[in-house]
Parts: sequence; structure tokens; C-alpha cells
Amino acid sequence: MRFHHAKMSITLLLFTFLVTLAPHQVQAADESLRQHYDEMDIPIQSEDYVIHDPSRVITKGEKQMIAVTGKAQEDGYSCGLETWYRTNYSASWKPGQCLFKNKPHWIEDLFDYQDGAYWAPELVKPRVMFYSVADFSDRSSITCVGLARAKGPFPNKLTWTDSGRPTSCVDKEDFEEEVSAIDPTTLTDENGTVYLITGGGIIHGTELNKRYEPVSGEWFSPGFKSWTQLARGPKSDDGYGWVEAAYAHYRGGWYYLFVNWGGCCQGIDSTYNIRVGRSRNPLGPYEDKNGKDMLYGGGSLFLRSRKFMIGPGHTSIHKDPHGDVFCFHYYDKRREGAAWIAERRLRWAKSGWPVVGKVLSS
Repeated sequence: MRFHHAKMSITLLLFTFLVTLAPHQVQAADESLRQHYDEMDIPIQSEDYVIHDPSRVITKGEKQMIAVTGKAQEDGYSCGLETWYRTNYSASWKPGQCLFKNKPHWIEDLFDYQDGAYWAPELVKPRVMFYSVADFSDRSSITCVGLARAKGPFPNKLTWTDSGRPTSCVDKEDFEEEVSAIDPTTLTDENGTVYLITGGGIIHGTELNKRYEPVSGEWFSPGFKSWTQLARGPKSDDGYGWVEAAYAHYRGGWYYLFVNWGGCCQGIDSTYNIRVGRSRNPLGPYEDKNGKDMLYGGGSLFLRSRKFMIGPGHTSIHKDPHGDVFCFHYYDKRREGAAWIAERRLRWAKSGWPVVGKVLSS
């Protein structure tokens, strides 16, 4: 069975009907990523490790875990996503688990040409994860955010099971601008309400219920008031440039929205740079240091390429025993542009704006 989308607003109710026609997929235990690398046609050695689009860092005790984008489905590689872990704050990141070798059925129904690699996961909790699904071709106009939950010992003996349907999708044919549902993240406000923030082209957000589904039951589409548009890329005579990889953080009565301008995924030719704005409300409007709305081209420069760290992007913030840590990926000039993860100390100016501090890891 295939789902052939029409040019219309798509809702969760429509897709709920679709997935009731097929059973939800249940995964077996997720295998060791290191073992998967070793068993590939061309094994991946430690000097060739890549971490791209890292999730926020999740900490339990001193152990930490991230989830990252899957690789091209070739040479025997078949992981949809990966997890990585480390045993304490200063240890090196190690391969964790290979996720979604068995592909969720709803992805097969919505995407005729999706090859099985998924993007930009976000760990909400140690056992709750959003992720992006697209084929980024002219053959499909839909992009989606999926949801998975896990059972088992943290951080590298978990069993992840997909929810069986997307949390939200975007049909770009509904928009005059280029819009997609990628790079999900969540924001918890001061009252404990959780919001999903996602998007490429236009960053958009909505309130979630306790099951991590949109309260409205609606996917982002023109005219749906349950979603709020938060940010676009830089303004030009031709409209607005690209924006993606949103991350939101609450501190001291302010909500901070970090986004990426520029282009990723081109190694040392990548032009990614990180921008920031803030708001008193979780769904904005977000303004930069000059008071310019991020929906209309605002965004203060926070971090750009420097030395061997090219195209920093995919922000998150976590804590270690000494304070806030700013985490991101970059393209390593020392390794011919291979992507890797870095951390820098995060300070806060008297004005309340975040300031990048010293390098903690690279």
C-alpha cells in the first residue's frame, strides 16, 4: 500500500486512518554500532569516525549520550540513526548503537524513494527521541518528523521503537516559500509546557501534549493558527535565505532561539553559521540584539567558522559540573572536512545574551 499525497493541508487525523490499516513495527534489540562498522563491506575505522547533526546531550549520572544522523545506505551500512556515548564529561565519544535497521512502515508508505537514512534526531529525554525524514529530491514534496521511544539500560543497551506514525509533516507544495519539517527540537517553558520547534526555510513551533503530539492534532500548513512561525533566513532582494537547525533554551525569564544560516554538508566549503534571538514567550516573536524580528531576517551572529572548525551548526546546551556548555558540530579542516562534535564553555553577559567561551572539546 502506498500513500499518495494531494496538494492540501495534511492532518494527523488523516494519517491515523492510514496507519490503522497496518500493524506497528516492533524492533528487536538495537545492535552495537561499533560491531556494525566492523561488519561493513569496508569497515569504518576510528580515524574515519563522523558525527553529524548531534542531538542535545543527555546526562544520567556522569554518563552521556547523543543521537546523530545516519549515513548513506551503502557498503553494508544500514542504520537509520546512530547513538554515541561517553562515560564521563571529559571522555571521548564512542559509537553506541545502530538504530532502525528495520525501517518504520509509515516511512515506506509516505516516501517512495527514501533510502533509509534519517536526519537530525533530538533526544527529549534518555528514552524519547524525535527525528527527521525526507528524501530531498524532486520526487517527494513531503518532509516529516518521527518519534521513537526506548526501553533498556542507558546509554548503549537501549531498544528503540518507532511510534508508528509521524508527529508532523510539511507538504512544500502548500507554500510559496521553500519549507520543510526537519531538525526537530523541543522547548519546555517555565510552567512545564513542552513545544515542538522544527523546520527548514521557516522555523515553526506548536504546543505538544503528554504523548509528544501536537495538541491541535494538526500538521503545519498555511492558515493553521495552532502553529507559529518563528524565524526565516537572511533577507535579500529575492526574499529570504535558508534557515534550519533550530534549538531553543530557557534562562532567566528569556527564551533563546538559535538557528543556522548558510549551507551545511559541503565539508570545508560549508557556510553554516549560528544566529540567535530571544523572546519573553516560548513561541516568540524572537528578536536579535538590534530588535529585529527573526521571522523577517533578524538573527545576531553567535558563532562562525574559525581556524579548523568550519561551518559550526546544530546547537544544543547542557551542563557539566562547572556550568553551561555549548555543543555543536563542525567540518574539520584537519580531516578533509569530516564532521565532528565540539563543546565550548557558554557564558552569559550582563545584558542576558549568550557568549561563546573557551574550547572544551574538539
